[in-house]
Amino acid sequence: MQNGVNNYFIIDMAVLKPWWTSARQQLDETVPGVQNACSLKVEKFNSHSDSDCIVISEEYLLKIYKPLPNQDTSNIVLESQLGEIILQIETGKFLAGSVDRQILVLHPQSYAIYTLERKEGHTDAGDQNVLKLMIKHSFTRKAESLTHGPFGNVKSRNFICIQGIEGSLSFFDQDTFLFMCILDNIIIPGPICYIASCDSFVICKSTWILEIYSYQQLREFSELNVRQNKKNIPQWIYNAGEEVTSVQVIQTSNNFSSIIALGERHLYCFQDNGLMKFMIKFDYMPTCFYAYLIGWFYEPGARLLVMVASDDAKLYVYENTSLLWSCDLLDVPISISRCFLKTLPGGIVTLSNTGVVTVCYLGTEPDLNSNAAPMINEEGDPEQIQSELETVEEALQAIVENKEDNSNESKIDEIIKIKADVSKPVQNLNNDFKHDNNEALHLLMCPIVIIMTCKDPKLIQNVQITYACCAPFTFSEAIICLDNINGTEIIETQIFLSSEGDVSETAVDILFTITDSAGKISVLSRKIMLPISLYCCPIDVVPENEIKLFINSNHSCVKFAEIFTDFSEKELFQYGGSSEIVTFSYRAIKKTVTFKSSGEQYSIEADDFPEIASILDYFVVKLMDHFARMGLTDFRFYIKCDKDFLKQLIHNFLKSIEAHARERITLKSLEDDLDILQKQFTLIQKRLLVQYGSLPPGDCDQLEFLMKDTHKRIQDSVHKIIQSRENVCR
Repeated sequence: MQNGVNNYFIIDMAVLKPWWTSARQQLDETVPGVQNACSLKVEKFNSHSDSDCIVISEEYLLKIYKPLPNQDTSNIVLESQLGEIILQIETGKFLAGSVDRQILVLHPQSYAIYTLERKEGHTDAGDQNVLKLMIKHSFTRKAESLTHGPFGNVKSRNFICIQGIEGSLSFFDQDTFLFMCILDNIIIPGPICYIASCDSFVICKSTWILEIYSYQQLREFSELNVRQNKKNIPQWIYNAGEEVTSVQVIQTSNNFSSIIALGERHLYCFQDNGLMKFMIKFDYMPTCFYAYLIGWFYEPGARLLVMVASDDAKLYVYENTSLLWSCDLLDVPISISRCFLKTLPGGIVTLSNTGVVTVCYLGTEPDLNSNAAPMINEEGDPEQIQSELETVEEALQAIVENKEDNSNESKIDEIIKIKADVSKPVQNLNNDFKHDNNEALHLLMCPIVIIMTCKDPKLIQNVQITYACCAPFTFSEAIICLDNINGTEIIETQIFLSSEGDVSETAVDILFTITDSAGKISVLSRKIMLPISLYCCPIDVVPENEIKLFINSNHSCVKFAEIFTDFSEKELFQYGGSSEIVTFSYRAIKKTVTFKSSGEQYSIEADDFPEIASILDYFVVKLMDHFARMGLTDFRFYIKCDKDFLKQLIHNFLKSIEAHARERITLKSLEDDLDILQKQFTLIQKRLLVQYGSLPPGDCDQLEFLMKDTHKRIQDSVHKIIQSRENVCR
């Protein structure tokens, strides 16, 4: 686990930069203890849709602020004396058919629902804001807190659940009482929150246990609680072992929500199904927290961040267990939230124990050089910055779209002439791979030569050449960058077999990313066919094979010596082959494929489909090239396969998928085992260091034996993972 102390030496000078505060509107005399974490709410109303409003409760008062950077003007939208102590405020849609959101105020024995309305003024006094009472409902039991939500997955409005000081849960719909249930083991009521994604409630009991009940369970329990020996069993529980001070639920995906609970020394994060996502242990006393998402919950890259405030006026921002930011607060907060104002998106709102509301933003002025003049962050003009940004975006858009000249690629072709060719495989005399297990595969290396001729080198800034191929082929250099082109450039790279596996692609793609003097980028491509002698060699003829694929053409069959020109006639037929039959063996996997010709029909035969697929493209391309050189343009061919061939092909394909899935599962299991062994090895090392440092040194024989054994198991696991990854790729 990671705590806030680790990063103090990096960002101990970071502070929250104040943007707005209500200190000027605050009364000189404040009553301590009349506000809590539920006294602050940030909401956007239709009557003030251009910015968020901050709703504050303070004893009998309800205040609504709309912060502006100009402190000379009053930022109070409304201040109302409600006549009763305010325990909690919430916002949401509590009335059926209402478009705007309402304010729900909880009193000790009643709750009220208000709407914020804005009336245009008829004089110079300006607009008038009115807090209109819509519903007020009283009840007999003393209230402690409330939660709300679409209980039972209703769509039109939110229901209300009020928790009494004796632990009872009373449910209301607008001003209608629905039902009530009383839970056991609640001496002092704790936080309660509704989970909309699974229609459940998280209830924190005084026994330091978190319990989850569904709404349907509570409804049924309300009818059965009068019967004897009936217990309501929660869906899942968690024993925190400490008092949970606050709970927040936030939807983090399409199907799940996250439950974040703050304890006395820990922060817990669960999925709504009870799976713990992470836990943070603090070395400070937290006072409040607020969780929020960066991005939308349905986006795969959405990030869950948690802000935690401490009793020594510091703010910590976490992502999972990682501390992202730490800074000083202006005072100790009892509640914290985020707001999106007109000129400050993503501000941080804090409510202090003296009732002061502050809107801040994260900023830092580090004193890296004490002798230098202090840094001053000048405030920039947003309109000027936006104008400069639009100018830069237009310039970039013009370069990317190339509106001035759509024939840029054709001009690049005229400026640079590119010729790519592949030579015959040569022996690797340098023996660069003498420590590799697959040394025999690297004996042949095929040079790929590119000749680039530039008429005017001043028109070209740089060229990047990218080679792309499929396993088991590998390049000696996959990317080559040329910052300067002097007339004619000759670039050579080597391609070779790097591992054992089926050849899935016998062609190489070469991409040329060219940047001209104006900064415009063009991409050209070339594709070359690898010689068959790089990955195959002739062997003794195999006359019969299990799988056969026929290719019919409208011309007589060509001699194999004229198709497989990468081999001489002597090399091709030295093992018993002829102009009508020849067999090749793959260098990497040692499997064979046989070519036969008869009349106007060719046949490719092998014991499995990958051997045929690997060489089929090469054979067809060479066949077409031969007739093109002969000047015959009416050459046509078609591939003939029967139903049994297709059935066998589909069957083998499904078996291959099944085998791949098994290998993926095996690989995942091996990686999990390695992770456990790595943690065990680290723990043993720490224990050994403690033993070595103690006086007198402790007995380390058992730990040393365990460390050696763990190290050997880690080595074995790594070798198995490497082999499993090769199997998955294959």
